[in-house]
Amino acid sequence: MTAQRELVSITRTEIDAQTIQGFVLASSDQLVVLQYVCDFRLDGLMVLSTSDITEIRSSATNKFQTTLLEQDGLLEQVPFDMTFDLQDWRAIIKQLARAHPLLILECERGDDPDFIIGRLVKTTSAAAHVRYFTGVGRWLEKPHRVNFCDITCCQVDSNYLNVYQRHLSATPPTTATALSTTSAHPGAARTHGG
Repeated sequence: MTAQRELVSITRTEIDAQTIQGFVLASSDQLVVLQYVCDFRLDGLMVLSTSDITEIRSSATNKFQTTLLEQDGLLEQVPFDMTFDLQDWRAIIKQLARAHPLLILECERGDDPDFIIGRLVKTTSAAAHVRYFTGVGRWLEKPHRVNFCDITCCQVDSNYLNVYQRHLSATPPTTATALSTTSAHPGAARTHGG
């Protein structure tokens, strides 16, 4: 599928009750890349697993909001011409990590979802290894292993990530330091435990 210059709403019934709104930039049998849109703001790139998507629709609201984004000059900021390596999670994560120092990986299936935020250290054939930081900006020493088969979402260049990016060193320190001296637990919740 080629990039679509119209907002769509994506439903993942088994993952999340909330719909995701964005512009489809690329897709394959396994993955979909979106320019994520939240409250009329472009909020980074989001990659979703195709198998988790239960519906993609374009409503009258989506069409009207596309017009509003165009009138505000935001449509021209969407990277419709960008190319993505969508052969698998490993390929797209490596591509995005080369251009964006921080990323979020989410494993949302099951009763114990995982939210991993940090810098990609390496990939193997089965997993990504991410140097995680907590909500208080504390880099953990040991990289967190995230199995590709568990990943449901990857995000880069979001407002959430960019705020941390401005205040944290892009290279994790060799010893744990923090923006705050508060002890921190890595936490797996979307609230980015700290």
